Amino acid sequence: MKIFHSNCFFSLCLLFVAPHAFSASFDCRKAVSATEKLICNDAGTSTLDDKLKQTYTTALAMISPSSKKALIEEQHHWITYTRDVCQDEACLQRAYTARITVLGRNEKYVIDDSSCEPSGDGGTCVNVVTYRDPSIRIASFNKSLVQQKQSGKIISCSRLINLPVGTANSNNSYGGVCTLQDGTQRKAVEICNDDMFGHFAMQLFSTPDASNKALLGFTHGQCFGG
Repeated sequence: MKIFHSNCFFSLCLLFVAPHAFSASFDCRKAVSATEKLICNDAGTSTLDDKLKQTYTTALAMISPSSKKALIEEQHHWITYTRDVCQDEACLQRAYTARITVLGRNEKYVIDDSSCEPSGDGGTCVNVVTYRDPSIRIASFNKSLVQQKQSGKIISCSRLINLPVGTANSNNSYGGVCTLQDGTQRKAVEICNDDMFGHFAMQLFSTPDASNKALLGFTHGQCFGG
């Protein structure tokens, strides 16, 4: 059984680095990282890893050329910010199963969802973009943490939304449900920031809300507007 390198997905390597720099995948006898060893030591996870490789290869072949780069980047983010933050087999199996489901749709385009949702303050609905790749704002969130002199680092996000004003070159307000690593502790948090006004907020997240309702209310209340 072979697994993907923790920082180099097999097709990503082929497209973005010199052919001799990395092998496409490697034997479990050469597993180095804790995540790789977890995968290799559990038969169920190893099977899922093989299935993911096949599913990703098919998805990459089926997708439109205009979305291929986005899919490769999304997969790289999944490895770095979802798979590699797992600390046990159960987490890995959940991550693999969810990713296989997404890739198994064999969608032609990588498209984010857009809708108009009630803001919760009695006003009109607000534009909400829900990102298919919830990891794309992690670097910005961590930059805000440094600027605000907050401890810890965002290591993963499971959900990400944007509340765009709706006009070109206007403000965008982003909110995420993420994992904050602070020393040895990991905490589930809601975090938001924006592009133009320096809004920032973060709070512990405990609402088991599968929809965007709680995150929308937090982001709109803390990071939306001028």
